[in-house]
Amino acid sequence: MDTRALIGEIAAIYIKRNIEGTWEALGEGQLRPDFGLMDHIHSGKGDRQVAILPESAREELSSLKLKGICTERFHENITIRGLNPDRLGIGSRIVIGETIQEVTEVGKLCFPECNIMRRGEVCPLIGGVIFTRVETGGRIRTGDLVWSMQL
Repeated sequence: MDTRALIGEIAAIYIKRNIEGTWEALGEGQLRPDFGLMDHIHSGKGDRQVAILPESAREELSSLKLKGICTERFHENITIRGLNPDRLGIGSRIVIGETIQEVTEVGKLCFPECNIMRRGEVCPLIGGVIFTRVETGGRIRTGDLVWSMQL
């Protein structure tokens, strides 16, 4: 028996189809087990199949006056409204739409040459971004609720 706790709601879903392309907002997406978001350029085997960011961190990144290396090039696949990354640890399971995903990484390392880091400021990506591996594939849609799952 699993126990679930509501931790957020999908605010947006994004893919980038090719290296020259731009990020595209989707109303729904299909995730494949041990692969990630279908048609996304960076999907594939590994521990960073899906990048998730709280909506508050996305808003903070967008409003930064000082831009860093990652603030211009990083983009999440799923933006989640109401998500607190501190409530999830490595190995946690989350249910999004029809999918079950395992949290493989919380936070992102900064580059020493980043303007934000050199000024001693804190980038929202340090503790905000979450990477997952897809265990159970399926469809996700904007507006889907997001649950943490205890086995």
